[in-house]
Amino acid sequence: MNIVIINYNSGNLASLKNTLISTAKQYKIKCKIDISNNPENILNADRVILPGVGDFYNCKQELLKIKDIHDVLDEFIEKKARPFLGICIGMHLMAKISYERGENKGLGFFDSEVKLINRKSKEIKVPHMGWNDVYKEIEGNSKNFSSLNNNDFYFVHSYHMKCNNKAEVLASVNYGEKLVAAVCKNNIIGVQFHPEKSQIAGQKFLREFLLWTP
Repeated sequence: MNIVIINYNSGNLASLKNTLISTAKQYKIKCKIDISNNPENILNADRVILPGVGDFYNCKQELLKIKDIHDVLDEFIEKKARPFLGICIGMHLMAKISYERGENKGLGFFDSEVKLINRKSKEIKVPHMGWNDVYKEIEGNSKNFSSLNNNDFYFVHSYHMKCNNKAEVLASVNYGEKLVAAVCKNNIIGVQFHPEKSQIAGQKFLREFLLWTP
């Protein structure tokens, strides 16, 4: 099994790769993990991960530097229908629109928008940083990913995804209000937290992604 982490100068690439290697070793999953921005490598992968650290605008600009990235992702996700994971800003990029640093169009994989976390009280700090409990939603359209039910994951974000289709919300987190922690549709999943920073829970989630057969 070939795993490609998309390299577009955004994300904890080495940390993510190392966590995937240790996860695969622990659970005896045979796979090859590459960090690449080569369109051919992405298309030939069995699973692709789009990480993301920073802000939506910069991440989008860097992603667009990859030749024919829209066509590449469309073929991988829509035509080949292989598992695709977006992490943090990588998840945000899959929305229709983001309001971080102005109004910016996303990839449009999910009917959603990305907005600033609402500071409803003095206790709500932005960015939302640290460990928080994640729980699966009944509406979530995937019976997989049991790791997302009542486990602590590590978050670092100021913006969050708001989904118009509740059936695409796989898991939530409470931070002043209910926020989306994970989305899922067909062969695409996105998570707001950082699995590479989430220790045992993060490894359990990555194991589920590596074994996922949507």
